Amino acid sequence: MNATATENERFWPMAGSALLLVEAILVGIGLAYPAALAAGADADDAARASLERSFAYAALGASLAGAAALAVGMLDRRTASWAWGFAALPIVYVVLQSVPRAVSGEVRAVAAFAAAAGAAVVWAFVLRRLTARAQYVTCVGALVVVGLFFRLWEPPPPKPLPIRQSLVEHFPRQLAGWSGEVRMLDKNTETELGADQYLNLALRLPDGREGMAFITYNASAWSNIPHVPWVCMVQSGYVKKQAEEREIPIERFPGQPQKEIPVNVLLFEPKPGLQSPPALMLQYFNVGGTYTASREWARVLGTRGSFTHRGSYLSQTQVAVWLRPGDAADPMSRGSEAYRLAVSLLNEVVPLLETEYYPKPESPGG
Repeated sequence: MNATATENERFWPMAGSALLLVEAILVGIGLAYPAALAAGADADDAARASLERSFAYAALGASLAGAAALAVGMLDRRTASWAWGFAALPIVYVVLQSVPRAVSGEVRAVAAFAAAAGAAVVWAFVLRRLTARAQYVTCVGALVVVGLFFRLWEPPPPKPLPIRQSLVEHFPRQLAGWSGEVRMLDKNTETELGADQYLNLALRLPDGREGMAFITYNASAWSNIPHVPWVCMVQSGYVKKQAEEREIPIERFPGQPQKEIPVNVLLFEPKPGLQSPPALMLQYFNVGGTYTASREWARVLGTRGSFTHRGSYLSQTQVAVWLRPGDAADPMSRGSEAYRLAVSLLNEVVPLLETEYYPKPESPGG
């Protein structure tokens, strides 16, 4: 019994130290801080965005309070119970932050929730057994060192990869029967967009149906991605009625087999008083040759390029078909005319960008 008790006295302080170190690096800093930075970015209205940001930074403030409480606990053992309780707040925050995304069933979201929930369970089990004074020293030291490191250090940006030719000057004005007209944005919007190049192409079919292709390109993948349709369209007076992520086959790659890319399929309807038609939009990101429909994952991919010191670009593509008053079919249905038109347009744009405009992997920058 004495030997077992001695082993427990040695094991639980070591286990607690290791757990807090993992928490500080992966949960408190690695997950909570980026989540707070991105909070509210995809909100449909300013009030919701402000609320999300307030909650995120309040949770981070509580985490910092937990670190301070642990420092006090190091000096005064009587504060141990509430000090360790504060230390669990980053885990609690990540659990709450991951719940809404986990409901979507996406693998990454479910995995994040499972990891956070598992950490919370293990934390609660270990919490009652942490007694050694060395625990406080290890915890506070880990939080301070890791916190300062991630707060003060910035990774070098990825090497810029310029686009191979000008979108405005060389992109075709005829796409699968559509006739295009380049329309430049106003200077304030261009500044907010922050793209090295962009193309805003208004499209029209011979029967009068209208569409749009909007492409942005940043030579460096480090970008805040400020203009995404579920934010900008809403700010322009639309309501996002439906949104799905789908794998859409692209069949027009010269000499290559068909491949599928992840795309956001979005249905927007005008708010009352807005004299504009509904829109069906297909949207995706390309980061250094990797396609993704996730804004968050696009940011991660861009950062990955900086850590490995490799070049990495960021491009966003949107194609849209404006719906006519007589369109009775559900535009989100794969068999609807609007959906088929949007997919055919995407099949023209995606291979063209990849073969003629994006930098080639074997020759960065073209």
